[in-house]
Amino acid sequence: MAKSLLPPHKLSPASKAMVKKVIDFVRKNDNFLVSGHVRSDGDALGSQLAFHHLLKKLGKKSQVVCDQGALPDYRFLPGSDKVGAGPEDLAKKYSAVFTFDSGSWERLERISAALPRKGLTVVNVDHHASNERFGDLNWVDPSFSACGEMVWELVKAAGVKPDRNIATCVYTTIVTDTGRFSFSNTTTETHLNAAELLAFGVKPGEIHNALYRQRTKEQLAFLAEVLGRIKFSEDGQVGWIVISKELEQKTGTTPGDTQEYIDHVKSIKGVRVAVLLKETDEPGKVKVSWRTNAGIDGIALASKYKGGGHPRASGATFRGTLEEAERVIVDETIQFVKGIPA
Repeated sequence: MAKSLLPPHKLSPASKAMVKKVIDFVRKNDNFLVSGHVRSDGDALGSQLAFHHLLKKLGKKSQVVCDQGALPDYRFLPGSDKVGAGPEDLAKKYSAVFTFDSGSWERLERISAALPRKGLTVVNVDHHASNERFGDLNWVDPSFSACGEMVWELVKAAGVKPDRNIATCVYTTIVTDTGRFSFSNTTTETHLNAAELLAFGVKPGEIHNALYRQRTKEQLAFLAEVLGRIKFSEDGQVGWIVISKELEQKTGTTPGDTQEYIDHVKSIKGVRVAVLLKETDEPGKVKVSWRTNAGIDGIALASKYKGGGHPRASGATFRGTLEEAERVIVDETIQFVKGIPA
């Protein structure tokens, strides 16, 4: 038999040890809450649901609840129809809480606020370098392109047979968090994992259609409004957009996952940093996202506001009005970029 030309999987000794520790913990306990950051994106929700399906295969009780539930963009994911959306959906006396793709306990928003942190075991699984290691068990490894890849390691280590539900959820995490395999976090491991997932029934075309070809006329009208409001610094190196509640009311739609909008700004020639400022439903809170070129650390921009993420993609919450956020955040970003050679 000819020797395989495919490179072997690489997993650090520390992550190998954590995979074993997490699986051992799961086998010894039951009745888990599975959650992730507020408005869970494709990676966060896909990771939660993939792990939920794994727990069910292991005969464990599992419930998925994340603040604001499954966003419309991701309701094609198997099990998303059962995802709880707020504290009212929480059960009592969980043996442990698993969090995915969340840099801090507070990022669970209303869910973490409603849970008794003392006496509750928290298992924190994440691939953000800025993670605060807030769990009782912390598996944080920034070498993974998506948190879902970490779940895939747990699935393989658990000794269960993966099915299409798990594979679809994990594949979605990879597609969304690598920008369809285009971001700098896309590695050999990313493609090896994607190839494995195809063997378990994943249909890339179906997932692509569900993610990117289900736009309504109202959503396209919203996108047109947003693109028409892009602003730039004098030198064109910083571009930004502002999404207000007024704009949502004007178009009669909500933006859903906002990554699409900031990616459009980042795609413009000459823009080294793209910024998105979105007014939230909670008065006085503005969601801020940054996308940066290599050599510009987005975590440094977000950390001032207790945010984090990845060097190329970061986020934080600004306390104040949308107008204040635009003035302060944009000015800070422009000054930050000026100090970094192109």
